[in-house]
Amino acid sequence: MNNTFLILTIALIVISVAMILIILVQRPQGGGLASAFGGAGGGSTDTVFGGRVGDALTVMTVVAFVLFLGLAVSLNLIDSSAQSQDATAVSTSTIDSPETTTATPANIPATTPASSDHPTSSSSPDHPTGGN
Repeated sequence: MNNTFLILTIALIVISVAMILIILVQRPQGGGLASAFGGAGGGSTDTVFGGRVGDALTVMTVVAFVLFLGLAVSLNLIDSSAQSQDATAVSTSTIDSPETTTATPANIPATTPASSDHPTSSSSPDHPTGGN
């Protein structure tokens, strides 16, 4: 696994957890966990984050989402480029391998079907009622 892929995956997990926490802290129409940081009710201006908590949390949510989206797209691009490089390596090794030969009439073994192996031959009956 690529180190860049691993680092970006860890960053994506951290951003995901941060975005979940930011969204949970936001207050819906009149309260929520934001009121737990100081303030009685939804309209108080004496909170830890100041009077404009909703604006700051909205900006943090948008920034976290943009980072999340950018990391997800970059992880997808890195993964798809790694898979295409693996497929290219496999296809070139298959083409360049000395074991692959073209079928010529000298390489094809001559086989003749045996009459007993043929499914419609009558040398041995297939069902028990057909006797000799």
